[in-house]
Amino acid sequence: MSYITLNHVSKTLKGTPLLQDISVSINKGDIVALEGINGSGKTLIIRAILGLIKTSGEIKVDSQMVRVGEKYPVKAGILIENPSLIEEFTAFTNLELLAELQEDVTEEDIISLLKEFNLPFQGKQKVKKFSLGMKQKLGIAQALIGNSELIILDEPTNALDQTSIQNLIHYIKKIKSRIEYYFYYSFPRFAIY
Repeated sequence: MSYITLNHVSKTLKGTPLLQDISVSINKGDIVALEGINGSGKTLIIRAILGLIKTSGEIKVDSQMVRVGEKYPVKAGILIENPSLIEEFTAFTNLELLAELQEDVTEEDIISLLKEFNLPFQGKQKVKKFSLGMKQKLGIAQALIGNSELIILDEPTNALDQTSIQNLIHYIKKIKSRIEYYFYYSFPRFAIY
C-alpha cells in the first residue's frame, strides 16, 4: 500500500497553472528525489504534500487525507527553502530547543547529529557566525532530529560543498538502512538513487 499518494493534484494562481494533474504513488521507505529546473514546481509539490497550500485533487499520507489547517497525519522532519535558525544561539542550543518538543531525544543524540554534520557541539560560537553551508547543515540536522516518520528536505544541497553533499548522501543511506524512513528531496540538478 502506498504511503504518499497524489491524485490529480493541480494548483492555479491568478489563472496561471502552476501544477497540472499530478498523480504519483510512493511507498514507505522510498528515497525520492524531485528533479527539475528552478520554477518547475518542486517546492510547490512539497508544500502540497505537507498541506501548506490548497490544491485541487487528493493528497494522502499514511492513508489519511492532507488538508490545509488540519493536523498533519504523521510526525515529519522538514527543511523547506531556508533553515529557520535562532542566530543568537549555538548549534547545540538550536537543536536542544527542538529536542524539548519531542520524546526520547537525548543530549547524546544532539551531539551525535552535530558531529555527523561536522558542526560545533561545544563552545559558544553563535549561529550568526556560521557560513551559509554550516547554516544549511544545521537546518538539515533540525529536520533529522528525533524519530520522524517522514523527512522532507527541499534543495538540501544549497551552499554545501561536494564533500558535505557526499556526507549527506552517506548519512541518509545509513539511517534509511537502519530505520524505515521515507525521504523526499528536491534537487535542482541531480538526484540520489
